[in-house]
Amino acid sequence: MTPNRFRRSHGAPIIYGHRGARGVLPENTLTSFRYLRETGAQGLEIDVQNAAGQVPVVVHDPLVPMQLARGPDGAWLRVAGPKIRDLSLTQLQAYDVGRLNPNHAYSKSYPDQQARDGERIPSLDQVLDWAAGEVGLILNIEIKSYATRDDLGDPPAMLVEALLQALAHSRPSAEVLVSSFDWRVLDEVQRQAPDLARGYLTYEQPGDHLTVFEGSPWMAGLSLTEHADSLPALIAAQGGHCWCAYHRDLTEARIRQAQDLGLAVNAWTVNDPDDIARMVAWGIDGIITDYPARVTGQKG
Repeated sequence: MTPNRFRRSHGAPIIYGHRGARGVLPENTLTSFRYLRETGAQGLEIDVQNAAGQVPVVVHDPLVPMQLARGPDGAWLRVAGPKIRDLSLTQLQAYDVGRLNPNHAYSKSYPDQQARDGERIPSLDQVLDWAAGEVGLILNIEIKSYATRDDLGDPPAMLVEALLQALAHSRPSAEVLVSSFDWRVLDEVQRQAPDLARGYLTYEQPGDHLTVFEGSPWMAGLSLTEHADSLPALIAAQGGHCWCAYHRDLTEARIRQAQDLGLAVNAWTVNDPDDIARMVAWGIDGIITDYPARVTGQKG
């Protein structure tokens, strides 16, 4: 069996900065990505979807986010803005995303985030150009797609086509892992680029639309019951490289089962020091965190 390059090495997990370092600097921005690398973190997790014209851009929400964005007049958006898919790159980059909206509840979750006025939503090409100079970087590209709301973004085939065009153009030296909650996207990756590593994002807490369950639209028609209700077994059967699980859904036994099946296990989003220590003790392969310096042991 070929070694899984996303497995931990030398007993230490791979650290992935979530959206760069969301707890410290504006999310999904080049400033945040540069800081991440200064902490010594090896991995970067970013959100990617298409703007108009199948241009991949790095932003989490399907609409211009009111919790982050100020218009060209400098005023905060009063409601979530237009759909990302409907705006050109030029239109999208007219918004300033360099600080959190102090009047939005989202800002209370990241009280230590430092403002960097003038930051713009980057294109994936811009991020790949930056990544070209980052030796040893692992790039986890989460494709944002909506299994129950196809009106919010381009269909999976178009999202994957645009991603592959960007990767072919830049030929990044970074290791690339493509992940998604919408497993239709991962089916398309397997079809269009079978050698590209895939990470299956899961969430098993009750009461959320992303919850994994038999017949879930997010699972692309795959069946848990056919795999003894084992997510690791199901993902391994698809040839996946990583199980990207919400950290509170994990146990030491589940991590070990997945690893025995050849999978790497990445836990998201692990911010509390006690949770970080528990994941390390359980032998997790990757930790996705808003505070990478908490894992590397540096201040930040």
